[in-house]
Amino acid sequence: MLLISSTISIPAQNTMSHKIGTEQDSDKPGTNIAIATVEKNVTSKVSNQAGRAPYYLFFDRKGEFIKSEKNPAAKSRQGASAEVIDLLLKESCGIVIAGQFGNKMQNLLKQNNIKFYIKEGKADNVITTLLEKNGSI
Repeated sequence: MLLISSTISIPAQNTMSHKIGTEQDSDKPGTNIAIATVEKNVTSKVSNQAGRAPYYLFFDRKGEFIKSEKNPAAKSRQGASAEVIDLLLKESCGIVIAGQFGNKMQNLLKQNNIKFYIKEGKADNVITTLLEKNGSI
């Protein structure tokens, strides 16, 4: 009886995670903030497209710049949303900012517990304003 019970529970555990990225990444709480931008510097304009933005800038929760990275999905014909989600999870982001988010991207962000904000302007001003309005994010 005990053998049957443990055999049944093992497959259920293996199918629980439906999030993009590794199970370890998807369970890790996001501590960083990503901003989709048109250039790789902090004074860059926020990109209108989250999925195909040329760059992503990464900041810590206090708004300190960490790094910029080329978006691996910038020139993807399809699947850009999934590639961006993988990048955000890899960089431990709990928040992402862009000018627009498509429906597919919004759904994947929600599935992965990543908050998203639609903002315009320069990245450094946007992050400062967001942190001032919300205090600690």
